[in-house]
Amino acid sequence: MKVLHFLLIGLMITLASCGASKKTGTEIAFENNRNRRALLERELRQKAMRTARKEANTYSRQGYRVFMGNLPMAKQIENAWMQAIDLNEQGYPEYIVGNAQVTSGSATAAKSQALHAAKVEIASLTSSMIASLVESSVVNNEITTVEAQTLNKYLMATKELVVADLGQVQKVLEIYRELPNKNIQVTMRVSYSSSLALQAARQRLQREMEAETQVLHQKLDRIFNLERLQPGSNTNVEMDD
Repeated sequence: MKVLHFLLIGLMITLASCGASKKTGTEIAFENNRNRRALLERELRQKAMRTARKEANTYSRQGYRVFMGNLPMAKQIENAWMQAIDLNEQGYPEYIVGNAQVTSGSATAAKSQALHAAKVEIASLTSSMIASLVESSVVNNEITTVEAQTLNKYLMATKELVVADLGQVQKVLEIYRELPNKNIQVTMRVSYSSSLALQAARQRLQREMEAETQVLHQKLDRIFNLERLQPGSNTNVEMDD
């Protein structure tokens, strides 16, 4: 009886172990996505580091310098690229990175204008990302072509307004050089949360689309499937191959 008792206990432990090790479809999908994200991040990180070094050398040769109190140029550029390739748990870009280069008679004016221009680029990139989600929804038969045209019409109309909806952006690169005519040229790169930018654009669209049907509003909610966003769609700054 003791032998049978121990055999039964052993069988129960084995079954429990097998049950615990069996993963659900959701868990497998999450693990696959995490592995894909880790592999992609590793590849992007290697490219980003190479690009950052080349970019820092190019800016230095062009006479660019850092503003007093800021990080060294190479470190700023490295940080900028790390944010440009950063992915969240779902595997889509964590930040949108806007880039601007402005020339003015003073450093203060050039910095202010560059910041605004970089925000405008973030708004433009946000609109482009939403447009890609709309296009993806058409391909997947989630909305009609006519509905997509309506959404894109509002999207283009609200692009500039989204700038006012953005919160505090983070400056990740801010360098300058003095030109032969004594003007100051500022190159700036700023980052902003992708989810917050898309949320601001979505709320703006909903307000502008107030007269549209409830059905289209409901479809707009479903369109924001952020997992369809691809790395690289969050910045206009190109990485070396």
